[in-house]
Amino acid sequence: MALTIGMIAAINAFGYFAVIWAFRASFRELRSATWWFATGFMILAGAIIARGLYWDVFVPLLRLWAPEAAAWLSEHVGRYMNIVFGLMKMSAFYCALRCRQMLIPEHERHHWPLWKAWLHPSAIRLLPWR
Repeated sequence: MALTIGMIAAINAFGYFAVIWAFRASFRELRSATWWFATGFMILAGAIIARGLYWDVFVPLLRLWAPEAAAWLSEHVGRYMNIVFGLMKMSAFYCALRCRQMLIPEHERHHWPLWKAWLHPSAIRLLPWR
């Protein structure tokens, strides 16, 4: 089972690297909506890649080759690694919200700060009865 999970993590890492490389042209114009979106996606993909390679490839291989080192690592470092991956995901949604804010027309943008930009436009609802 560990081999299957590790192989899936490696294929996912390759796929995310390919998608990041495919969108490299989105980084030409700094601080545009496209730039914020691509940056957020790149950070999110990086978190997914790093988490998968750490937990699904590195740790199982370490358990196979050095079980006492793997036990120490999971006991002392494991939770901190999840904090790092979580912070990467948080920075990704910050970038996505900045992207949404940049998509709001310039004359309305001052009414929609980052923390509520995701609600714009207020006339369109996800659920029709709200």
